[in-house]
Amino acid sequence: MKISPLLASLLILAASIASSPAATYYSDPAKGTAEGDGSANSPWPKLQDAPLSKLQGGDTLLLRSGNHGDVKISGDNASVVTIAAEPGQTPQLSRLDIIKGSKWLVKGLTISSSFAAEPYKGNMLIVAEGGPGSDIVVEDCFIYTVLDSTKWTPQEWMGANSGVLMGRNGTNITFRNNYILNTRFASSLCSPDSLFEGNIINNFSGDGTRITRDNIIVQYNTIRNCFVGPANGDDNHDDLMQCFLFNKGKGTVRNLTIRGNILIGFEDANAPLMHEPQAIGFFDGPLVDFIVEKNIIATNHYHGISLYDAVNCKILDNAVKPISQQKMIPGIMLNSKKGVGGSSGNTVKNNMAPKFSLKADPEVVESDNIALDDSKFDRRLKEQEDEINSKFGEFHPVAKLSRLGMRTGEYKAPTSAN
Repeated sequence: MKISPLLASLLILAASIASSPAATYYSDPAKGTAEGDGSANSPWPKLQDAPLSKLQGGDTLLLRSGNHGDVKISGDNASVVTIAAEPGQTPQLSRLDIIKGSKWLVKGLTISSSFAAEPYKGNMLIVAEGGPGSDIVVEDCFIYTVLDSTKWTPQEWMGANSGVLMGRNGTNITFRNNYILNTRFASSLCSPDSLFEGNIINNFSGDGTRITRDNIIVQYNTIRNCFVGPANGDDNHDDLMQCFLFNKGKGTVRNLTIRGNILIGFEDANAPLMHEPQAIGFFDGPLVDFIVEKNIIATNHYHGISLYDAVNCKILDNAVKPISQQKMIPGIMLNSKKGVGGSSGNTVKNNMAPKFSLKADPEVVESDNIALDDSKFDRRLKEQEDEINSKFGEFHPVAKLSRLGMRTGEYKAPTSAN
């Protein structure tokens, strides 16, 4: 078959594009210019003003220290485009909104509303809320309002920016190993078929994480330290982890996996405005085919693990204890709301808690559940902390803070694969 000169030229061009190597570009708030070619010696300006449309699949954009502004990104890539901190640099953003698009990797940035020229409301990191988004990863970022909230008033806690949002239009979104500090609602997961793992949530006044869509895995996170409650004028029913149907409040949610998380209501009972939150409070089902396993929970609220209108769910190998002696004793519960449908066909095995309340499911399969043993709980907590550290590192790579407490230290590569 004879090929026309035009077609031959197009085939050569396509082959050239397909074989062209991925490029690395640079963005520098201090030295970058609009006339720069993006090279190390002639960088683009701050990320807010960088010509991101020039990036192609496989390219990397490295950010240098300085304020990169209020950044909005959109676009579909043929293969992953990476936006990351240049080694040894500490780029800062006041907000990041990946409005829509696919195949983006964002890594190692500091995002804080405190860097904004003017205050704003809402989340500091938003992905796939403005349009369809898929195959997007945000990892190793430090996201906070201010570094020190110890003198905040109740109004400041309730008015704080929220942390991260997996938007309603996303699918296959991953938030991994991000440190989220001093927020109202720390994380909202509204993208089905997505992953939230290895994140550190510390100090919040609303909920630690809200899960609102099907097929989401939430694993190996540490969520701790809830502030302000009804006594301070805040009527939000605070949860370390909450589930409800997106945009409805009540309805069927399917196939959530809640695995290997450490959930602690508060670490310092003497901290000002400390509040006692519910832990895993999943009240607004039906909840179908959930797996809740290997979570370590300490709270002074009676909702340790509570699944309402649970159907074919598994609650396995969890450990629950009160932080201190008080009236509300946390336990593991199956329950039902009137008129919803009831709990049925669930399995509850190998858990440790002060109390179990499973009678709402007449079909429940239960075995090897034991009463709380403080020494066993402490051992389980240490084992789970060690497992998470082995997967993601003891100290966060950007925040330089530990996963529990506020110890400082340098990040070391994890000893096992994620």
